[in-house]
Amino acid sequence: MRVHLFCVVFCTLTFVLGSGALQPAALGDVVANAASSLNSMKVTGAWRRLSSTVSESEGLKHAFRRLQNVPQRAVRLVHALVDRMRVGGGPVVETRLGLLRGRRVIARTTLQTPYYSFKGIRYAEPPRGSLRFRPPAPLEPWTGIRDAVEEGSVCPHRFMLFDTYKGDEDCLFLNVYTPALPDKLSGYNPQLPVMVWIHGGAFAVGSGNAFLYGPDHLVGAGVVLVTLNYRLGALGFLSLENEEVSGNMGLKDQVMALKWVQDNIEYFGGDPNRVTIFGESAGAASVHMHMLSPISRGLFHGAIAQSGVAISPWALAKDPKKRAFDLGRELGIDTNNTAELLGYLRATPSELLVKAAARIFGAPGKTTDLQSTIALPFLPTVEPEIPGAFFTQLPKSYLPGADVPFMTGYNAQEGILLLRRLQRYPKLLTELENEFQRVVPPELMSSDAQKVERVARQIRTFYFQQRPVDMRNIDSLIDLFTDIMFLRPALDTIRLRANSTLTSPTYFYRFAFDGALGLFKRMLGITHPGACHGDELGYLFYFSRLNYRLDGDSPELMVSKKMVQMWTNFAKTGTPTPPVDYQSVVDFNWNPVNSTQRINYLDITDKGNFHQGSDPEASRVRFWDWLYDNDV
Repeated sequence: MRVHLFCVVFCTLTFVLGSGALQPAALGDVVANAASSLNSMKVTGAWRRLSSTVSESEGLKHAFRRLQNVPQRAVRLVHALVDRMRVGGGPVVETRLGLLRGRRVIARTTLQTPYYSFKGIRYAEPPRGSLRFRPPAPLEPWTGIRDAVEEGSVCPHRFMLFDTYKGDEDCLFLNVYTPALPDKLSGYNPQLPVMVWIHGGAFAVGSGNAFLYGPDHLVGAGVVLVTLNYRLGALGFLSLENEEVSGNMGLKDQVMALKWVQDNIEYFGGDPNRVTIFGESAGAASVHMHMLSPISRGLFHGAIAQSGVAISPWALAKDPKKRAFDLGRELGIDTNNTAELLGYLRATPSELLVKAAARIFGAPGKTTDLQSTIALPFLPTVEPEIPGAFFTQLPKSYLPGADVPFMTGYNAQEGILLLRRLQRYPKLLTELENEFQRVVPPELMSSDAQKVERVARQIRTFYFQQRPVDMRNIDSLIDLFTDIMFLRPALDTIRLRANSTLTSPTYFYRFAFDGALGLFKRMLGITHPGACHGDELGYLFYFSRLNYRLDGDSPELMVSKKMVQMWTNFAKTGTPTPPVDYQSVVDFNWNPVNSTQRINYLDITDKGNFHQGSDPEASRVRFWDWLYDNDV
């Protein structure tokens, strides 16, 4: 059997390597097909593991580790195959700046759809040294072929799961996943819609890598997916409120990536005139900020903001210059001179910056505002009136924003994310019990302490009646934070759009399904019932750690299929439920928001059903409308 197997593979490779007639992309297909044939034969377990590793592109280093279990003759063959794959085994794309080689891979979904993967593509120069705290610098062209087969470094941050430092400042990379590539010989150009994902993480953690954001579902639905890294924390959002360091470097990184998409995505089979940006949490706020910023104009044609908008109370920095000096003092830089502070911060290793920021904003008792309750670090800010500023006024002044199709929504129990904070700092409930005014939204704050106290008392009476703020009443606190942090800002945003002269539709959803693919709770081991902040992501992206063996008719898979189709339909047509879709698993029409009197929304219920509704969380929304309208 082994001799026969060796001969089959050897003959196939002799033809492929010796003919010189096959293009790299075709060679990649032959290799993949050969690997597939190997898997269908009755071979040793070692061979099966090895061929699976190579065909699914899990990484060449893993393949080499497994060679020790393979016959010696086959070892030499595989070495030759790997060498050939390194120099010409993947599809090559010619971008405006140079050539890139990717891989043909197989989706990890049931259908096992093939697609092309290009990872670790630079879109700007490394923001190190003198480029630290500056806007991203354009990338220079290169000669030869650059490999785009592995993800680039993530931007420096404190890794949430293990609370450790991770990343490198050379991190401005993006990844492109596409179902089809253009063919110059035949003139074929797929011109597929493009979806650009902006990850969340409080503007302080995360990356666009496939560890959390596997492309398999979305690419399988016929779109080109782009994911990206952008600078985080102080490295991405420190501001000295001057022209030298005006802030919003991370947002400007995103703009640079969107410009790269406009310039290059056609070479990957994408349509630069059908680009939808989408994101969750801080990524959602970023998406909405791009709808408001003048420097993002024309770089996209649709937007999806999941659990966050630009006017969310956690999305904008307060006293950013003070935060910069606080960071300096935490690092032992005792100065009141802006230029001196900047010099020291530019010279400080990125790991020390990240850890110092975590100490400041993770510590109790520093401030008593709403942002400190959830310990958010460096954030977007209003910039001075300088060329290239992201925005120079409060985000609310730019509303309603770009006239493009817009989808936004929230998760029914977003506030469960507070439990993560409570795990780290159990005294938070006691602090809120004694300083309840900390939950008052910024718009209702004033210099009149008695007025603020009255507002706090009204909020507490509505949500807690006479009950204490403790774990027995945690659901009331979860509802309160869901409303203040997510629901109320989203409703303000879509009401302003509905009252404007914009012609593009707005769609609103409520995600309440608490299933096995809920991402955030499973990652952090939270068992509290409800759809938490971030839980919807497991239904849009392939996250292998949550790849439970689910029945084909399970509610989780049905929710995933419907959400993937609606999200990709939106990218293709500007509506999540177009009138003609003969292959649709979606059997309803999602009505847009047409007026402020009746807010239409799609309810993804706790049982996984999809229902049309109006006016979500009606009694809670009415309370907040009364509170704002009466200026208590």
